[in-house]
This record gives sequence, structure tokens and C-alpha cells, in this order.
Amino acid sequence: MRYLLTAFAAVVLAALGSVSQVAAFGLIRDTEIEATLDRIANPIFRAAGLHPATVNIYIVNSSDINAFVAGGQNIFLFTGLLTRLQTVDQLRAVISHEVGHITGGHITRRNDALGGARGIAIVGMVGAAVAAIGGSPEAGAAIAFGSSAAAQRNALAHSRAEEASADQSGLRYIAAAGGNPAAMLEVLRMLRGQDMQRTVGVDPYAQTHPLSTERMALIEDKVASLPSGRPVDAEDTYWHARMVAKLTGFLARTRSVVQKYPPDDQSEPAILARAVAYHRQPDPQKSLALVNHLIELKPDDPYYHELKGQFLLESGDAVHAVASYQKAVDLAPFEPQILGGLGRALLNTNDPALTEKAREALAGSTRYDKANTGVLRDLALAEARLGNDGAAALATAERFVIEGQFSDAQRNAQRASILLPRGSPGWQRAQDVLAMVRRTQGSSR
Repeated sequence: MRYLLTAFAAVVLAALGSVSQVAAFGLIRDTEIEATLDRIANPIFRAAGLHPATVNIYIVNSSDINAFVAGGQNIFLFTGLLTRLQTVDQLRAVISHEVGHITGGHITRRNDALGGARGIAIVGMVGAAVAAIGGSPEAGAAIAFGSSAAAQRNALAHSRAEEASADQSGLRYIAAAGGNPAAMLEVLRMLRGQDMQRTVGVDPYAQTHPLSTERMALIEDKVASLPSGRPVDAEDTYWHARMVAKLTGFLARTRSVVQKYPPDDQSEPAILARAVAYHRQPDPQKSLALVNHLIELKPDDPYYHELKGQFLLESGDAVHAVASYQKAVDLAPFEPQILGGLGRALLNTNDPALTEKAREALAGSTRYDKANTGVLRDLALAEARLGNDGAAALATAERFVIEGQFSDAQRNAQRASILLPRGSPGWQRAQDVLAMVRRTQGSSR
């Protein structure tokens, strides 16, 4: 599975509209959470005959309880849903249902409702940005879209026949993966009960995935005919609990975090949630004490060292952040976001002797993830400090393409074409940017 924020992915959201005209979307990036979703989702993908590398999961920063598929094999899971679901099997049930829409060919009809693939591709090049939980200074940034909630519901709403089809397929997939199909009933009953209790508004999931008595009866019949599955792997449960705790720590108010994970709860997820919440407060003393405790518990866990690096960097201590990020890189040398965090910390020391090392870390990050705008911005800064103006212009051009700022992308790509040796890999990448801009401008006419 790849977690690349492509221009298309972010703008699928733009085409569909925001949940509310006031609230804005953000796409969250976090190495640990993405690895956890890999663990949980990959058995479902394989059961459905999909290669995990061909399916993208995007985490939408919204308290709404929702999930949808758009633009092919792209699954969008809302943080409100991720933090509400209580078990691994419940999350697998939601993912398996969305996979049912993919394998059922329902997305092609949704694309038609949005004006066709060509129209989506045009819109899909506009407005991309990244909100990163794990290590980026843009943490919590949002992507604002102007479309109405009604536009989203109309574009994402499935027919009852499609919902029933996705249910039946999803139940087969979760059973084949060894999960408990009854978890799908648990999810739907929870959402239906919640919807009946709401006095204002309607939950987006209930509108995009309409429930009916007949649909529930079909699911119950199918569940009765399927095996109940194996017990959930303890490691999956552990990582799921960490994911929920981390999301809660970053997204909920400190008071709510402490209520859910009180100080007398000394479980690892609870300590993690409180560490993050205190960092956001901010209370560096408490947050660092807790993350250090986590490192004592799991000294070889790269995500805890990465988290400590983030805490230190965002508290203005870049020098010590470098040591934490370096330890994380030593433990997980191929994780692009961790490499990006190391590069950012090195740059923030403002030590010229470390600029080359920062460039190496940032360039390494882009080899594994070519669409992280924060890393591209930092890479441009590192190249500029080293006097590599052509490479700096190229990184800036590639960042502007992802952000949908095509005139700026074109200007920087043209500058890179002049400064970089003709025929070099960098020069060729600049030509690719220019060609992409020309295609986009031509398609929009």
C-alpha cells in the first residue's frame, strides 16, 4: 500500500465537496498510523484479489463518521470513524465494505456522476496540501474546499443495490481474511443507533451508505452462514489501540483526552495519548517525560523516537531533535516521513556543516514518497543553501505542481531547465513538470 498524496487524491475531495461549508478537510500523514492501517487492511485486499500496493488509503481529518471510495482504488477513512470503531474487526468490516464497492465497479458510475474521468483529472490537479501528524510543522493544517455538503452526498451516495452488493462482497472478504463478519453488523447497528439519537443533522455515513431494514436482514442472513473467524491477532489489537490513542491525542481537546485516558491508566496507549495531548497544550515537561517513558518501554520502537523528535523540534530544540530523528532513522531507514523529519531538524539547527546531511536525508525521503510538499519545500531550502539553484528550483516546481499552483510550477521548472545540465535526470524531471502543466492547461480549456 502506498500513502502518496497525489494531486488527484486531494482533489477528489475538492470535487466531492466538504462535509460542511465551514469545516475544512485535511489529509493526515503519519508513518505509524499508515503502517497500522497496512496491517489491518492488507488481509482484506488480498482476500478480494487486490494487490495491497495498488490500493491507497487516505486519512481525512474530520470528526464526521464516514468512509468512501473515489477515483479508482482510493479509500478515504475519516478520523471520526477511526477513533469511534472499537475493534480491529469493526475497522476491517468498514474497509471490506468499501473494497466491495471497488470490486463491484461502482466507482465508475460515481465518476460519471462527477462529470467523467477527464473532468475529475482536471479538477484533481487543484488544491492539494498535506496535514501531517507525524513530524511535519504543518500538523493540523486543513484543506479548504468550497463545495457544499449536499454536493458530497450526491456524488458519494450509492444506490441500495450497490450497498447490498458491497455488503455481500465485504462479508465474504472479511470471512476469507479470517475476521468476524458479525463486525459489520456491529458497525451498522452502532451507526444506526447513533443516527436515531441525533436531533440536529444527519451523519454523512448514513446518507452516503443508506441503511434499510431489508439491507440489514440480508446482512444478518449472510453472517449466519459464515464462520465467526479467528480471534484477532494480539499484535493487530495492540497497534490498533496505539493508532486510536495517537489520533485522539492529536485531535481531541486535552480535557477529553485525559478523561478517556486518565493518569491512573498506565497502559501504553494511554501514556501515548496523554504525551501527545500535553505536547499540544503545550507542556513540554510533561510530554517529554511521557515519551521518554514510552522509549524506556520500547527502546527499539522507531515511532516513539520519531515522536520525541517532533516534540523537541516543535519546541524549538532542533539540536536534540536531530538525535531522536537519527535514532528513528537507524531503526527504520526506509521510512520517508522519518527521513523527512531528520532533514527538517538538521536544517533547523542552522548549522552550515549539517546542510549537506540534511539534503541527503530529504532527497532520500523523496525517493520513497515523491508527493510530500513539506519535504519538497525543505529540500529546496537545503539545495539553495548549498548553492544548487537549479535543484532548488526543481524541488519548488514539483511542490507547486502538487499544490496546484501551475503558473508557479511552470516558472520554477523553466528556471530549473536553464540552470540544470541539459539531458540530466533533474533537467528531464523539469521537462516532465512543464509537460504536465501544458496538459493541464490544455485540458481546462
